[in-house]
Amino acid sequence: MQKNLVKESDRMAFPLIVGSLCLYGFTLPLSKSISTIVMGAIYAVCLGMVAVQKEFRMNVYHSVQQPLNLSIGLYIGVLCLGLSYSQDLREGISVLKQAVNLFLVYLMFAVLLDAEHDRERRIFIAQTALFAFLMGIFVLDVIAFLTYSGVIGNRQFILPVTPLKMHHIWFGNLNALGLLVAAALLVPQFPKGNMVQTAALWIFLPVAVAALLLSTSRTAWLGTICAVTVFFYIVAKKKRLFFLLSGFFLGGCVAAYFISDIVHTRINQIYWFLTGNPDISLGARFVMWKASLSMFFSNPLLGVGTGDYKSMIAAFVASGQYPDILGKFNQPHNMYLFALATNGIVGLSAFLFIFYRIMRYTKTVLRQQGKAFGGIALIVTIHFLVAGLTESLFNIHVLISSFAMLMGISVRTMCLRDIDE
Repeated sequence: MQKNLVKESDRMAFPLIVGSLCLYGFTLPLSKSISTIVMGAIYAVCLGMVAVQKEFRMNVYHSVQQPLNLSIGLYIGVLCLGLSYSQDLREGISVLKQAVNLFLVYLMFAVLLDAEHDRERRIFIAQTALFAFLMGIFVLDVIAFLTYSGVIGNRQFILPVTPLKMHHIWFGNLNALGLLVAAALLVPQFPKGNMVQTAALWIFLPVAVAALLLSTSRTAWLGTICAVTVFFYIVAKKKRLFFLLSGFFLGGCVAAYFISDIVHTRINQIYWFLTGNPDISLGARFVMWKASLSMFFSNPLLGVGTGDYKSMIAAFVASGQYPDILGKFNQPHNMYLFALATNGIVGLSAFLFIFYRIMRYTKTVLRQQGKAFGGIALIVTIHFLVAGLTESLFNIHVLISSFAMLMGISVRTMCLRDIDE
């Protein structure tokens, strides 16, 4: 059995770190700069404690082996290999930094949670960090509603809503993640928080749905529909209930198409996808996907090089193969094609291995009674897998960091041991 994290006389340091993790979760949706500073401070404090406190060092050592270390490490290794023959080192390093950030944020949450000896405290810390993340999204949504109503800025009744100048696709996917996590925290299988937290979660749900609609992000809508359907399957003890809940949900989606002008207009624009018109967002995506496949076929095994998507697009545009509008984007709005184009079959395999490891983990957890954390990992992963078809989510700092944090909380070694206790 593990020892306590530190000697009793030194235990004040750990609550400070835990509080900082919660602060990171709260600030992540609101500010890249502030959340980065907070995580940097956590890294520094942890390194200092590892250097001077043997108890802390030993507990961290025993907790450092986590389920996703291998898969994320392989992905980083493939990106480093691709960087060795990249023509655009600056862009390649930027892509690599996102992957390293994925690993470090995941590891920090997983290790520090697992280093805590007491099972109930681990669950409490995990729930608190999740709740802080949701409250950060809630504050962002309040800013969004104030922006849309004209109280803040000069974008009254203008869609899509972009609070704090955040891209509407990022905003939509953040609310999709918040919606999924909040729903998971409310299911009976999850240990309950206090009444204030529970009330706040019920308030958050409709706010997140409204914000998701105002984002006008079809990427987030599609991912949410698929993830919510899976969520109903997890929580419904009887298949009849699953089909009933799914029917009501899908009926609500259809009703939203006929009732909401926002949904109606955005869905009707999809037919432009088939035309390949680059002046329409989906049409531009179609052309970018064709360009990505061209890159892939030029080097199927290893791709054109980490970070070389933009430079290759510039070459395609200069040769007249593709329209100028593609030069505006540094990724093809498809995370699978991005991996395939820049790092080939090897890169896509390493990328998909991360999701395979998560699915393998959650399959084990969902067989047990304590399925809550496994459920969060599964539905968040489903959302990323589906939404990633039309957006390179792993190229967006706030989304890859959110994914890393949620996986660090949900995909941990001690989750399996907690279930067995």
